[in-house]
Amino acid sequence: MVLSVNYVKIIVCDCSMEYYLQKTYYKTASLISNSSKASALLAGQTAEVSMLAFEYAKNLGLAFQLIDNVLDFTGTSASLGKGSLSDIRNGIITAPILFAIEEFPQLDAVVKRGLDNPADIDLVSF
Repeated sequence: MVLSVNYVKIIVCDCSMEYYLQKTYYKTASLISNSSKASALLAGQTAEVSMLAFEYAKNLGLAFQLIDNVLDFTGTSASLGKGSLSDIRNGIITAPILFAIEEFPQLDAVVKRGLDNPADIDLVSF
């Protein structure tokens, strides 16, 4: 028996840098920043030093993820340990895409279509 299902794909995309940075904080930087703060507190440092450690590590975590996102475009599958362009192939909008949309606003419509079409991925990956 073959069951045919028709559906409409609805794309909900918050394509803002603010959302990207918040998501990146929760995904990557929060672990690094909170671990650094806890280490400082456990080492007997003041609350001020602990917060400095937190802020430094937060920015380090954000920078780490930004570089990882850039490498998705510039690295090879062999150097990355995963397929290049894997983020956009999975519909994940990262900083390089957001910067490209700023430079080329017509890409916004392509991204909001969902990046299911390989031609769209080629267009966005410039």
